[in-house]
Amino acid sequence: MSSSSFQLSLDLAKDHFKVGDLDRAEFYLRSSLELEESEEAYFYLGLVQNALGQWSDALASYYKAVSLNHEYGNPCNEIGVLLLRMGNDKEAVYWLKKSVRCERNDAPHISYFNLATLYKLWNRPERSLQYLHKALSLKKDFSEANDLWRELKSDEEAPSN
Repeated sequence: MSSSSFQLSLDLAKDHFKVGDLDRAEFYLRSSLELEESEEAYFYLGLVQNALGQWSDALASYYKAVSLNHEYGNPCNEIGVLLLRMGNDKEAVYWLKKSVRCERNDAPHISYFNLATLYKLWNRPERSLQYLHKALSLKKDFSEANDLWRELKSDEEAPSN
């Protein structure tokens, strides 16, 4: 099989994932991985598994993606989010910070936002605002980040008792 078959399977998988057809997405991802190992295919497989609630499988796929390309920030962000969801905050911070340092990251503003959210949970609004500033400097119309910014700023301005 050729590289074009691999790319076709991967593209079909991504198209199916985007419209929520997770079964077909998973089929094409596994088909592409039979042809060629790829960090992007493992990343998308992790997204599918995560959407299906298969968190440990998703983590394994994300870790595999990172093992193939240490500079791929997307799976690092997802690892951080999953670890946070599983209650492993300290390890989540490591992966989220790794994500923003990676050379390849399709959405670093999301990683900064996730760090801001984590620091808000830890009651560290000043640190949260720093990460929100970074997220908004990359994507000014990021509504969730703007909402969190306003929330933290209003909390900051509220009189303390």
